[in-house]
Amino acid sequence: MQLILRRKQKLSSYIALCVVAIVVLVCVRLGYWQLERAAQKEQQLTAIAKMKTQGVMSWQQLTTLPANWNKTGVLVELTGKIVNQQYWLLDNQVYQGQVGYDLLVLFKPNQGSRTLLVNLGWVKAPISRSELPTIQLPKGFITFNAQIKEQNLSGFSLETNNDPQDLPKRIQTIDLTTLSKQSQHPLFKFMAYRQGAGDTLATPHYKAVVMSPQKHQAYAVQWFLIALACVLVAFFANKKRNRNEK
Repeated sequence: MQLILRRKQKLSSYIALCVVAIVVLVCVRLGYWQLERAAQKEQQLTAIAKMKTQGVMSWQQLTTLPANWNKTGVLVELTGKIVNQQYWLLDNQVYQGQVGYDLLVLFKPNQGSRTLLVNLGWVKAPISRSELPTIQLPKGFITFNAQIKEQNLSGFSLETNNDPQDLPKRIQTIDLTTLSKQSQHPLFKFMAYRQGAGDTLATPHYKAVVMSPQKHQAYAVQWFLIALACVLVAFFANKKRNRNEK
């Protein structure tokens, strides 16, 4: 009987050790992943700061940049018209604690051969989910500064309806290829986020880096501390069990 009991105790100890090892490995891996994210954010902030030193570019200057150069962070002055008063409302956008939408439009820059997807900013959502905000887009030429974002616009596709008459519509993600097919307009492979103060149309609120490298580093420290705590708890628990068995 005692032999069976000892075997059960050893088996439970092995199982507990395996569980602790798995938890520690997962926590350590998450900690290193947060450090990797912090390094990526540092590189991104450095690249954006370098772009900003060049000042606000004209549209002509932007289009002459090398095609293989990532234009994320470039500040550009845009002058042109909104195409056919078409727009989309990007769902689930929060600004200063309020839920709303980001207003996306098709913009035709002066001397541009294609249209550009532009995020004009945040608009407040009506109380009822079944209603959409009332949008009055400017019909003439407009000029504003915008920040370019290229790549990683959205990693998944959106629900579509290829009927252009269905615009405006609520969408969940951004996919330039899908929006181009839906609107029947060729789009640039990057988009622009309007900068500056808000107005009656929308409130710009785009930040290229939402979570700072320091916050990622803090999360990494938390995961490492959790891993250390698991090791200490397991060590003292095993030590206490050995004393009780003597």
